Amino acid sequence: MQDKNGNIRQENTDTRRAELIAATLRVIARDGVRGATVREISKEADVTQGLIRYYFKTKDELIAAAYETYMGDLVRMADEASRGKATATKRLADFIRVSLEAPVTSHASVAIWAGFFETLLHDSAMTASHNRSYDRLRLHLKQLIADVQSENGCPTDEATLRRYSIAGNAILDGLWLEGGALPEAFKPGELVKVGLESIGALLGIDLETAT
Repeated sequence: MQDKNGNIRQENTDTRRAELIAATLRVIARDGVRGATVREISKEADVTQGLIRYYFKTKDELIAAAYETYMGDLVRMADEASRGKATATKRLADFIRVSLEAPVTSHASVAIWAGFFETLLHDSAMTASHNRSYDRLRLHLKQLIADVQSENGCPTDEATLRRYSIAGNAILDGLWLEGGALPEAFKPGELVKVGLESIGALLGIDLETAT
């Protein structure tokens, strides 16, 4: 849809970009990043290749946007499940729980991430996208931890909160990766229990009883 000056309206632009990103993720899930050519993405989205190039200057720009969107959606799913809880401790515990359960932790989820990873260390746009995704998750976790520390009478300085958020993020990342890649290696609820125990030990707080 266009305005009287022939410009594509912003809401239409955002919707179209989101549709192209969704189509890109479907192709990557099926064929990997190497198989996600502009041609294949255009077929999946049922649009012309020229339309894709209108919204994204290069394929690399589209792939980076898809990666950032995908990782952001994983954080959002975990965040939404923890909102509105009675206490900060329960919010953090629920964030950990949802982060380590399906659909956030799943073989399909890790498979898509692995498809991106082959380009992550060799492409500047992907590296920048990964940095933004990492910062979003770490800073969100940092705020959850700060709220828990304050709630439990242990207000914490910025340097310590930074260390806690880096360590907590590493714990979640490791469990997410192993749990998604090898789901049959873990008993039901085992990843969540390990996550709650590990981050609880880091903070000196019992998170298991808060779930």
